[in-house]
Amino acid sequence: MRETDRRKITKIRRAIKYPVLIFFIRVFILIVRIFPRGFVLKTFAGLGRLVFRFLKKERDKTINNLTLVFGDVKTEIEIKKMAQQVFVNQALNFADYVHTMQYTTREQFSKIVEFVGEEHLREAYNQGKGVLCLMCHVGSWEFSAIMPPVMGYETTAISRPMPNEKIDKLIVGSRQKRGMKNISRGNVYDQLVEVLKKGECLIIMIDQDTQVKGVFLDFMGKQAYTPIGAARLAIDSKAPVLPMYMKRLPNNKHQFTILPQLPFINTGNEFDIIENTKIYNKAIEEIINETPEQWVWMHERWKTTPEEVEELLQQKRENALLKS
Repeated sequence: MRETDRRKITKIRRAIKYPVLIFFIRVFILIVRIFPRGFVLKTFAGLGRLVFRFLKKERDKTINNLTLVFGDVKTEIEIKKMAQQVFVNQALNFADYVHTMQYTTREQFSKIVEFVGEEHLREAYNQGKGVLCLMCHVGSWEFSAIMPPVMGYETTAISRPMPNEKIDKLIVGSRQKRGMKNISRGNVYDQLVEVLKKGECLIIMIDQDTQVKGVFLDFMGKQAYTPIGAARLAIDSKAPVLPMYMKRLPNNKHQFTILPQLPFINTGNEFDIIENTKIYNKAIEEIINETPEQWVWMHERWKTTPEEVEELLQQKRENALLKS
């Protein structure tokens, strides 16, 4: 078969596949919303335990990461129990996300979300410099991101587009219904600065391993490649940085907590970016340690190594020489 024919067949398959997938996703959402929340949560908790049992690769990554951080203070049995609860919590958060897709107002979300510390956000927002909302993948981070706009604050988030346009539109559309404005990841730094200049909230997350510009800093007792864009934005815009996070309570309600503005180092020294990023890492660590089983330990946070970064930089230098 010719390559052009293969491409045509692949294009046709995708044209059929994704509309069908979107249809089943919408049907799934409708079915989940039919049942009471208590039943849905109980069902998904069971599914979370099943996934933990059968998804060996993800289970092993979770246990390995928990062992890396807590291996000196917890037994293997305790770590395995924590790992299983990580999967259960992710399943519960997904269940709540689907079950509340029709929610758009603060009044609706108040049925399952308690708000703590809004005075800190209000004070920072009223300064008119914008607010960098420092969030992390604890609890239902999707809920965390949409809470500021739901609470009535102009808010923008930056996100990586999904591989398929229709699925991406479904997810972004869900956020937009709650008042969230979205910027697709790319060469958009000036846009982010402009968002802050307009006095808006900007959602930022730096607790995952990414390929954006970063430095190796201590995170949960281990060196982790950490993005520095948040600190750069804070220095360029003078916007206050406030940690915010969602956690699941024992009664299956969520608590959205907004902490006071973090200290800001701005001496004009080139190391200010690193020192501020250290402060952000420390704030995120404290949030994770509050409810460690609610963070995404299946993510390979410590994957990138100094050797890999050096190799990438060397490749870029060689490419630049070839082009010159």
